[in-house]
Amino acid sequence: MYQQLIDKLNQFPSGAPKTEQFVELLKSLFTEDEAKLGAELPIFPTPLATICDSLGRKETEVKPLLESMANKGLVYHRKQESTDLYSLFPLVPGIFELQFMKGEVNPKTKRLAELFDKMWHSGWAEDLFASRTQMARIVVMEKEIPSGVEVFPYERVSKFIDEADYLALSVCYCRHEQELLGKSCGRPKDVCLQFGPFARYVVERGFGRKITKEEAHKVLAVSEEAGLVHLSDNTQKHINFICNCCGCCCGILGGITRLHKPHSVATSHFVLEIDADTCSACGACVDRCHFGALTVNEVAEVDPDKCLGCGLCNMVCPTESLKMRRREEILEPKRNFRELMGAIMQEKGKL
Repeated sequence: MYQQLIDKLNQFPSGAPKTEQFVELLKSLFTEDEAKLGAELPIFPTPLATICDSLGRKETEVKPLLESMANKGLVYHRKQESTDLYSLFPLVPGIFELQFMKGEVNPKTKRLAELFDKMWHSGWAEDLFASRTQMARIVVMEKEIPSGVEVFPYERVSKFIDEADYLALSVCYCRHEQELLGKSCGRPKDVCLQFGPFARYVVERGFGRKITKEEAHKVLAVSEEAGLVHLSDNTQKHINFICNCCGCCCGILGGITRLHKPHSVATSHFVLEIDADTCSACGACVDRCHFGALTVNEVAEVDPDKCLGCGLCNMVCPTESLKMRRREEILEPKRNFRELMGAIMQEKGKL
């Protein structure tokens, strides 16, 4: 049944490796009954009655199992009016992240960290970043957007926060995983924001806590001060998360920093520009950049092919010689999550 579960997980854009190592990981997450049910679940939220009809099983038999799986971060659940909707989570974003969002330190989470880390380095991450369209995108620091530049609504993190009907905060799963492995950089961990229905799920199942919009804005400020990059769904509307990431711990940014795949994440629509006349060549920006985009000779120089347009370096320039400018060519995010999933699956030959 675990092979059938792998086949089901491979219906998602992120896929799943068909290896003995991954079977071991699944066995540590899913019981046999859960794996059997998971292999038959829909990949989009579906009414419980519809699921049971398709399985030929009673709701009283299926619901307790689904609830247990939802509590473990394996199955998504939400209510639509009085109707329970369930769906299997993808491996990423979903199952992986939820195993570490509580910040737990115990033998099970340490073992899961080891298994996920081995899987990431054994080829699965290569496939994760194989599509032209990527799951996540860099969001530029809003205060570094030049005045007078027309800005798309999806480029303002404040807009997503201010318009959110529900917000949650959890532990950064990537930094916590690396901490369990003894490799964390030590930057703040309470910086992962969730939005909307997914945020409600996170709070209801104990993976995070509900926060106010004021608290969310403070999280952004703390993250920027700590030198963390804003990362979100590569969509224009209804985002699920804003992660605040580092190049050393983050699995997505690690596609660039560790696997040397420059297109592992979609860039922002901005790129760095340096005023050579005022630059003092202090090197502060070089230390700030996660991606090796900056060097210093007589003055600081930027490699536009490596600059992801996060804006972090601007904060530490003592002479205000750095500014962001609009890229000449931009690729708009997909309108919503379904469109994003469809594009990636088509590019990977899954449709």
